[in-house]
Amino acid sequence: MQDGTYAIYLRKSREDIESEKYGEGETLARHEKILTTLAEKRNLAIGKIYREVVSGETISERKEMQKLLKDVENEKWTGVLVVEVERLARGDTADQGRVSKAFKYSHTKIITPVKTYDPDNEFDEEYFEFGLFMSRREYKTINRRLQRGREISVSEGKFVGNVAPFGYDRVKLKDTKGYTLSINQDEAPIVKEIFRLYTFESNTINSVVKQLNNMNLKPRVSDEWNISSVKDILSNPTYIGKIVWNRRKQKKKTKNGHIIISRPRNQDYLMYDGLHEPIIDSTIWDLVQEKRKQNTPKVKRSNTIQNPLVGLVFCEKCGKPMQRRPYTKADKPATLICSNSKCDNISSKLYIVENKIIEALRIWLENYKVDYEANNNLNANNDIIEKTIASTKKELEKENAKLDKIYGFLENGIYSKDEFINRSKAIKDNIQSLETKLNEYNSLLQKNTEVQNEKDTMVPKLKNVIDLYDKLETAEDKNILLKSIIAKVTYLKTEKAIKKDSTPTNFELHIYPKIPKI
Repeated sequence: MQDGTYAIYLRKSREDIESEKYGEGETLARHEKILTTLAEKRNLAIGKIYREVVSGETISERKEMQKLLKDVENEKWTGVLVVEVERLARGDTADQGRVSKAFKYSHTKIITPVKTYDPDNEFDEEYFEFGLFMSRREYKTINRRLQRGREISVSEGKFVGNVAPFGYDRVKLKDTKGYTLSINQDEAPIVKEIFRLYTFESNTINSVVKQLNNMNLKPRVSDEWNISSVKDILSNPTYIGKIVWNRRKQKKKTKNGHIIISRPRNQDYLMYDGLHEPIIDSTIWDLVQEKRKQNTPKVKRSNTIQNPLVGLVFCEKCGKPMQRRPYTKADKPATLICSNSKCDNISSKLYIVENKIIEALRIWLENYKVDYEANNNLNANNDIIEKTIASTKKELEKENAKLDKIYGFLENGIYSKDEFINRSKAIKDNIQSLETKLNEYNSLLQKNTEVQNEKDTMVPKLKNVIDLYDKLETAEDKNILLKSIIAKVTYLKTEKAIKKDSTPTNFELHIYPKIPKI
């Protein structure tokens, strides 16, 4: 038996997903059986199984991998079992370096069915790093092959998306690889109505949206239509029997140390004749595109954030995000309104809501100071946990000493084989129970310490936000600052402030902080 507790990491790759389509069985279940059998054969105690069902390229996309690395860095596991080292990291060199360092500095072994990698062995370390490097090259090769295959399929008129556009169903082609589209008899009439309303009734896109919702014509997923969804339909060449490629090509950029993925509209995309039947006549399509060119807004929109509360304030009634509504008159301030056109939550001036949030933070700071000084129970609790950990370690040392002793009794003939097995099993069960308790106490101590550290920094963090806010020049900087301490805010206003004695602050705000409970 190897001492210590081990973990299992399971991840489903893109190739696994494709293999499952051809009946090769559920990947995670198959791999779990391989690794649990390996653990039983080597008598390894498994403490946890991390199951990753998202096939992400980077660690930031893989939540279970993040948890595993955190536990490895905290030296929670003696080793981690994986079917192959490639399952740990196929991201860029930064991700691979993080994985390599986590296992190296925590002295955590990596165990596969064909080889065990010991980070303290320089040859194993080099072999492991080489395996990660080769897995990255293999990933890029596979990805290029997939992209070439998809582009060839598009040129043949096949549909390569996973979800069919509204108005169509995705169907498998007979006697050949690939998919095409077939007309959905329930949705296609709505597509035709959208084009008709916009083309022949002198409607704007906004009025088309309102008419669709008034007629109770539902989109596929949401409860109602919006401007964006109607725009997408009016600009999608799929409806005239075309297949497009790279219309929204993925782009990556770094911001504040994080990779941000966007899919901007690409004007220079490829278009081919599709195998599917069109829903819209090409003449109507041309009329729509011409009308959309003429109705293009003259005001140039900026990508710069102009609402310091974007992504923070949500409607208390319907849950939709509140959005900034500017006015053309320079002397009229922007308002904060619910993005749901059917919601009756009343709007307020944006700057008034903004000021009230800052005022609430000031009150919050004073109350938090008092509460924090009056409640300092965590340190006392940590002292108790540390004493418990120390006593548990002593018990563990005693049990390990007992185990060593009975090995001597077996060698000297004092114990028979059966007596040794019975006695050693009881001791090993005690050891495992104590190790489990020790891990739980260590986790609790770590959690308490993290909460205490967060509390220690919260007062200066709150004070910093309040002091800096009015000094910041851009809405984006203010938004980032608020999001550092606020998870979200809900807004509710039921009466208009139109009477003489009414106040423009007759709304309710519920602020949800990123602050640990005392």
